Amino acid sequence: MGTYYWAGGQRVELEPDNEHVAIDQKLAQRAGLDTEIKTAAETGKRVGGGVLVAPRSSFREDTLASLRDAGALQSVYKRQRAVMVPLPEIRIELDNPKQRRAVMDVLTERASEHAITEDTDDQMVLRPTSGSGDDALKLANEIYEQAHPAAASVRFIQFVPKPTSDRA
Repeated sequence: MGTYYWAGGQRVELEPDNEHVAIDQKLAQRAGLDTEIKTAAETGKRVGGGVLVAPRSSFREDTLASLRDAGALQSVYKRQRAVMVPLPEIRIELDNPKQRRAVMDVLTERASEHAITEDTDDQMVLRPTSGSGDDALKLANEIYEQAHPAAASVRFIQFVPKPTSDRA
């Protein structure tokens, strides 16, 4: 089974993008990898939301290992023409107390795997304790499929290329 997320009640497939890496710039800086990030940012195509998406070829393997060890790497996916990076944050929308109970039942089974960062009557925001966007994606899918809230979605940073124009 491939990687996917739910949007508007529809399952949306994602394709891994192995040509790029996504780097959480704050975590990379905390790990003392500023120089490597600056160099990559010069060749990187996209920066947004504190995440740099750069060609994997911009980094030596030891630098990628250091970034991975620091928890600064996130996965990169493609969906049609867009490049997408799942962030370690899940937003859950709730319509009624029954949905809340169902969501809490799923979360109770996974109590050590997440932290609730916001909680109101109609929404919750979670962060996986791993700091992984992929773990957030898996947990959001599990919540949506088992508890059936109004929505359970990962926060994505999405880069969409400008459309080409045939006009002169």
